[in-house]
Amino acid sequence: MKTQNYLAIQTIPVKDMAKALGSPIRWAILGELSDGQPGMVLAIAKKLNLPAVTVSQHMGVLRRAGVVVVGLGGLYTIAPQFMADAAQGHLDFGLCLLRLKKSDEPTT
Repeated sequence: MKTQNYLAIQTIPVKDMAKALGSPIRWAILGELSDGQPGMVLAIAKKLNLPAVTVSQHMGVLRRAGVVVVGLGGLYTIAPQFMADAAQGHLDFGLCLLRLKKSDEPTT
């Protein structure tokens, strides 16, 4: 896993980061995107067994906080500065390192 300087990573105010990460649904969405591959709201909603409108609303919170970015075709990805190790599903927010799993991975 690459290590980064805390000051280089910290681009989101702590209160905004706490709000963005303060929902189990948003953690699940981040888990689906944590492999670095782009995802569509409908596909993520289907994987998480949630209504697309719910995923879209939560994606909006993540986007406004700067945690995810939307690209061509409405595909969402985690902002590149936070991708620590896509192979392991690790996100580095400077204040915390998240180790996320996709919804179809077994928990240990």
